[in-house]
Amino acid sequence: MTRGFITIATGKEQYYRIAANLVTSYRMFCPDPLPFAVITEEKNQYTALFDDVIVTTESTHSFMDKFLLMKLCPYDENIFIDADSLCYGDLNCFWKLFEGATDFSAFGINADVNDRDSAWYYVEDIWKYGEMIPYKCRVHAGVMFIRNTDALKKLYDDSMEIYSNYDKLHFHTCPSSYDECVLGIAMPLNGMKAVKEDSDHFACFPFVSDIKTDLFSPFLSYVLDNGRSVDHSILLHFGTFYTNHPQYLLDVQCLQLIRQKKGNPLTGLEKLLYQHRIKYPFMRSSYEMERFVKRVINKIFQQHKDI
Repeated sequence: MTRGFITIATGKEQYYRIAANLVTSYRMFCPDPLPFAVITEEKNQYTALFDDVIVTTESTHSFMDKFLLMKLCPYDENIFIDADSLCYGDLNCFWKLFEGATDFSAFGINADVNDRDSAWYYVEDIWKYGEMIPYKCRVHAGVMFIRNTDALKKLYDDSMEIYSNYDKLHFHTCPSSYDECVLGIAMPLNGMKAVKEDSDHFACFPFVSDIKTDLFSPFLSYVLDNGRSVDHSILLHFGTFYTNHPQYLLDVQCLQLIRQKKGNPLTGLEKLLYQHRIKYPFMRSSYEMERFVKRVINKIFQQHKDI
């Protein structure tokens, strides 16, 4: 049986670059790395870092590209990681988290079909599918488990049908998260279930606070929205928007520095700039100023447009 990780990089060069950052961080902190594949539209300097490159002509440059995983995953068991993530430890521990999972799974919750709080929809709002699902799923599509079986074909076909009828469905939460909303219906239709999300191993950058990172240790900690502190986490999913955030940019610089040093100790200046994060306040100030200028320009443009 073969096992490996996989991500997706299509469209702009930015997406290839962040995928390369992800695989670099994985190998940096994994003593026994597994193969890491990428689904892409072309082979280039970034995809050369991957063990397996799957070229596709079916990309839509949207969240819906994740459904290609059901057709193109190269290993018997695959764990998909969103390209806009970084590792801060040995990601191989995720195989333990998905132990015993259904052929397709993701971090999230499984809820009773009549639950009014835990899923994105009510059964009466999802057209004919409301009478067909035995339970509800609510998943985070940033990390997914895929076992290469015949069951994936039906899951893919059902997902495409649900998406083609999306205008007939109503989701009371996050309706623009097309991939997760579609999976929330397609998974229970096919007997697939979510795996309980482990916030000690995985977090989304916008939804945690007091984030502290040190790639030289490595170390990742944060505070959840319930106030609980998590130390020594493994994976931080930034989201594409936040790959412009100083936290991400500085950690990518740290990755590059670690590779350059090849195990040699940091100089005093490097410790000041990177390990002690002296650069961060300056990068943060520049980032906030850039955002402020963009907001002002957009406001002026909108006012001019309204005249």
